[in-house]
Amino acid sequence: MFGLNLSIFNAFKYRDRATIVTDILKSVRGSRGLKKTQIMQSARLNHIQTEKYLTYMIGCGFLISEKRTYVVTQKGSKYLQIVEMQTMSALR
Repeated sequence: MFGLNLSIFNAFKYRDRATIVTDILKSVRGSRGLKKTQIMQSARLNHIQTEKYLTYMIGCGFLISEKRTYVVTQKGSKYLQIVEMQTMSALR
């Protein structure tokens, strides 16, 4: 009727918590540590969401905070490996 391309609405889908945790870990993993604003930008989160996820991930032992930067722990790296392996096996 209006000639809308409905595929553009896929860009506005909500991400689940596991996807957001994975996005944060991926962004921090490739660095020596990121500041909160860098994580916020790379994971596409607002300030409140970033605070909640970082607190949660530190509590889980996935990240540590060192001198105002966040670094992935061994446990966080292991979690990310498992998620990536599951993604690869789902593609087969």
